[in-house]
Amino acid sequence: MAGRAIAFLIALSFGSIGVIDSGPASAQYPPTPVTKRPAVAPTPEESARDASILRRPHIDKPDGWAIGGGFVVYPKLEVDGEYDDNVFRTRSGRQDDFIFRVRPSFSVETDWGEHALGFFASAEIARYAKLTSQDYEAFAVGGSGKYDINDELAWTTDVTFERIPIPPGAPGLFSGGFSNPLQIIQALSATTQLIYGGDPFYGRVGSRFRRIYYVKGVTFDSDFNVYDVFARVGYKITPELSVFVDPSYQWVKYDKPSVAGPDNQGFDVRAGVAYDVARDLTVEGSVGYYRRTYDGPGKPASGVSFLGRLYWNPTDTVSIEAEARQGFTQYRVATVSTAGALANGVETYIGVRGGWEPIDPLLLDAGAAVSRYTYSGSGGRENYIFFDAGAKYYFNTHFYAGPRYYFSRREAKPSSANYTDNRFMITLGAQL
Repeated sequence: MAGRAIAFLIALSFGSIGVIDSGPASAQYPPTPVTKRPAVAPTPEESARDASILRRPHIDKPDGWAIGGGFVVYPKLEVDGEYDDNVFRTRSGRQDDFIFRVRPSFSVETDWGEHALGFFASAEIARYAKLTSQDYEAFAVGGSGKYDINDELAWTTDVTFERIPIPPGAPGLFSGGFSNPLQIIQALSATTQLIYGGDPFYGRVGSRFRRIYYVKGVTFDSDFNVYDVFARVGYKITPELSVFVDPSYQWVKYDKPSVAGPDNQGFDVRAGVAYDVARDLTVEGSVGYYRRTYDGPGKPASGVSFLGRLYWNPTDTVSIEAEARQGFTQYRVATVSTAGALANGVETYIGVRGGWEPIDPLLLDAGAAVSRYTYSGSGGRENYIFFDAGAKYYFNTHFYAGPRYYFSRREAKPSSANYTDNRFMITLGAQL
């Protein structure tokens, strides 16, 4: 039970609704790491999130290369071709293009009985057929560790450094309808936390540091640091039902606040309920209050925050995941246009994804989401609609392929920032 509780808490700390793999670095915003470490096959004691067919392995895990000391290396290579009918995410003057990407990666994992270490490195090289100014090279390197202090207490640490493209049309980026060059950021992230999986009390406490560098497509210094502290204190009413409180505090410090935006800080405190029935159903919901203040221009922002997640596996071949959230978000996307960039806002998001495994080597999935961003300081707002659907077919343990379609639409104030975008992608992959 303690091990299951720790695994569940880790999932709640870092889990998010998304496509099966992280996909191209430019596929989503906020950006995600270029690659993820291989999943571990679920056991009957793990949560519904781990047992979801959207997350669990669909074939026998590759053997990898044993290098001694209990370490195993897992190499991987993906290539994909994509057609994008609105590369610059503009309302008018749409420009389409074909994009080719290559994504090599590898991860190193331990097979120890207790404690764990993991390392990964990956790259993504993208080339455009016509709009070569959008070509980019992205990468990610990182590591993670878990030290089992005892059956109920574990200490985890994750460190990642990555170079990520931010595509035009990302939240907070208003271009006034003009084409924007691709923006590139580099991000350093380090998280450490102490997790207690006791019974009836459980919890965690941790901190996170993020450093954001703008390295391309920016004409002024917008670099900043984000510092977070967070915790959870929970109580199990029954083995399946628990209540909890999640307090957190965040500081944002800009290198040049007079240019990029005022430093700010604030808290978010939520109380909620979690219901966990092993592999079948995991539901969590919490509601709270956030407040943000600024060290300079800007009125304090406050309001209701909430977070809800559902992982449901009605059968062994069907899974449904959903997430709803609202809270203050620190979007700072610099721009070279005179329209400027919107920084801090309130995000409201609702998304759902379903997956079906009709036969062992084939996975079908689709997802839809709506999100809204409001920026009280400037009066700007953005409403997004997202949809994607795709498949992945495993020819054997080492080779797979699959198509995917993405749709996105933004309706914004000002209306010149509106756009609709369609993307079609085919991916080929190999892993050892």
